[in-house]
Amino acid sequence: MKKIQKNRRKFIKDISKLTLFVLLNQILFSKKIFAHNRPKVVVIGLGFGGATCVKYLSNFSRILDLVVIEKNEKIQTCPFSNLVIGDIMNYSSITFDPNIKFNNSNVRYIDSEKKKVFFNDHDTLDYDFLILSPGIGFKKDQISGYSLDNDSHVPHCWDGEKKLINFKKRLNRLENNSKIIISAPDYPYRCPPAPYERASMIAYYLKKKGLKYKIYVFDAKNSFTKKEIFLQEWKDHYTDSIKWISRDQGGQIVSLDQKNKIIETSNGTKLQADLIHIIPEQKASNLLSDSNLCDHDWCQVNPMTFEVNGQKDIFVVGDSIDAGDMPKSAFSANSQANILSINLVNLILQKDFIDPVFLNTCYSFSSKNRAFSITAWYKLNSSKDRIVSLGSKQSDILSNHEERFEESQHAYGWYETITKSLYS
Repeated sequence: MKKIQKNRRKFIKDISKLTLFVLLNQILFSKKIFAHNRPKVVVIGLGFGGATCVKYLSNFSRILDLVVIEKNEKIQTCPFSNLVIGDIMNYSSITFDPNIKFNNSNVRYIDSEKKKVFFNDHDTLDYDFLILSPGIGFKKDQISGYSLDNDSHVPHCWDGEKKLINFKKRLNRLENNSKIIISAPDYPYRCPPAPYERASMIAYYLKKKGLKYKIYVFDAKNSFTKKEIFLQEWKDHYTDSIKWISRDQGGQIVSLDQKNKIIETSNGTKLQADLIHIIPEQKASNLLSDSNLCDHDWCQVNPMTFEVNGQKDIFVVGDSIDAGDMPKSAFSANSQANILSINLVNLILQKDFIDPVFLNTCYSFSSKNRAFSITAWYKLNSSKDRIVSLGSKQSDILSNHEERFEESQHAYGWYETITKSLYS
């Protein structure tokens, strides 16, 4: 495990050095003069992908004008939000005031032909290059009786808004011997292990309060990432309090009786619960489909540059894209945005693109000081049109307490480092 951690840190360090070297090279040795008519680069979204692009492109003020748009005044991160539910971290610990000058506006539509961004207040903004990091959208009508606007009764807390606080209030009202239902959607969706980490954090929170409880995880899949580790952690630390039901066992929820708090599954099973937590099926952000930039569930991009297929000078990074073998995660978005930034500058300077390599590390917690991870490396296939995995390595199923504790410290350290880098 220590070797994996060392190799992971070395990979990140080498990528950072390469990025810095390329940036300085472009600035110091470019023969082009951009004192006049500098291209305007507009970045929409300050999540991990967008903020990473802003961080690197800010070094190029001599050759481009950078405009940043973010609809939220503060950034709430998806990573570590489950630890707020577990009462391990405060909500303030996962919200940030970006130390970036940005336009606090809500984008309504993008006209790719006119190269204009339209806002809800009817203002417009021209661009030469547009980078979108819009997060995710949700599919409708997947479960009978369930509405995406059901947050007062069936919260999903999956879009980075303050609904997380309301979810925790509902959790805090649970009494002894409560039943909780969590639905896990089919792939792909944001943060593949998140539903199972959330079950762990709910269990940790209720156990710490001294309450008895039963958590049912109804799954639209027959397996999930880190499954063996989660099941072992649940067995060791929460006895029989968490039950996972696979799709073949009737795990797909097909209907919801909101009034009586009853779900029905694909095999006819009905169950009533005190708290029902539906995580919806997901797709690309509505902004992309509304702007005719995406006609599938996920936006199709050129993985060398992240330019939208069939479009010119529009780039998308993060959860809304089809990233091949890469999962939808903050770490993935950060890794993709590094490549997007370098190759966008190469495009502006009319230089050759670098051949991308990517990294993703995903940490999960089962309790305050017990964490485990999976790390994977990626490159482009021979056709340069898809991101493919070079292999992965995950924590041991039966790691001892010291190893789980060490991984938790790596996870806390990664989060502190990346959030300080992007938002401080």
